[in-house]
Amino acid sequence: MRWIVVVSLLFAAHINLTALVPAAAGQASPPWWVGGRLLWPFGLDTHTLLPAGGVLGTLTPLLGIASATLFLLAAGAVLHWVVPAQWLAALVLSGAAASVALQVVWFSPWAVLPLLLDGLLVWGLFGSRVVPVGVHG
Repeated sequence: MRWIVVVSLLFAAHINLTALVPAAAGQASPPWWVGGRLLWPFGLDTHTLLPAGGVLGTLTPLLGIASATLFLLAAGAVLHWVVPAQWLAALVLSGAAASVALQVVWFSPWAVLPLLLDGLLVWGLFGSRVVPVGVHG
């Protein structure tokens, strides 16, 4: 089970790092057998929430690098490498928050997979322990 979590965290980091090198406008999608746009959801022809340049050009690498770094550190915490295991929850939540912000800014049909992955990571972390306020067993 631990390796499934590690692979999911590495996959989340990969998807967010692709924001650093978006596909050129009009560029054909990669072949389906290498994941197509699912593994590379960012493209310069995507209509983003922010206008091109300026804030978008600054925010995209910051959110992409931050989320990828946090997910990589979380993978290290799962494997007990360098990062204390007690940091896992904070790292996953912070990484997912940065990733969601990045995907919302670059929202397209291709952002669905990264958003689902973020939700899955957060649910996997807290799913069995979170109880809504007022509900007691």
